[in-house]
Amino acid sequence: MSEQAEEHQAEVTTYTAEQFTALKAENESMKAKMNELLGETKQAKARAKQEAEERAALANEKAKKDGDFEQLYKSSSEQALQYKEQLESLANSVSNEKRNAEAMKLAMQLADGYNAELLAEKIALRLKNTDEGIKVLDSNGQLTVSTVEDLKAEFSANERFASLLKGNQSSGGGAAGGKSGGAAGNVMQRAEFDKMVPFKKMEFMKAGGKISD
Repeated sequence: MSEQAEEHQAEVTTYTAEQFTALKAENESMKAKMNELLGETKQAKARAKQEAEERAALANEKAKKDGDFEQLYKSSSEQALQYKEQLESLANSVSNEKRNAEAMKLAMQLADGYNAELLAEKIALRLKNTDEGIKVLDSNGQLTVSTVEDLKAEFSANERFASLLKGNQSSGGGAAGGKSGGAAGNVMQRAEFDKMVPFKKMEFMKAGGKISD
């Protein structure tokens, strides 16, 4: 009996007003950042969120009047977890939105209509939104020093996507490509192309080079 009482006493944690205030300040900071992201992505779920916060505020106010800082700390901890999850979800949503927008922008320079949509899906796989902006990935998903213009040149020279590119649909005859007849000479493997520095890539593309997967 005494052992159970000791175990129960060991489980009880006392939270102070200072701990609650510190956690509340952290929650407010995350809440402000989340509201900023909500505005950026135009996902206005403010009403339901506000009602939930008002209910939590009433419960917290009652606990505060009763001096129940343990309950206040528990409530704020749960709220902190919700904010962190929502913040992460919104951050991912914003990042994907920026990446997809850049992919579509690039695709529309290379193709029209539905072809641009198809091409944008492929381009998006080679882009990543970072703190420094949109970066280009290689075929293995690793960051490279290539620019978006380098990636555009790569896609425009890749025979896999030739049928989607502007001009190729109406070039008649049959073979993809439209520049010098069936020259198979200036072809490079993608892995080798990815290792090249950007200006060498541009030189290769301008010389009519093709990329083979």
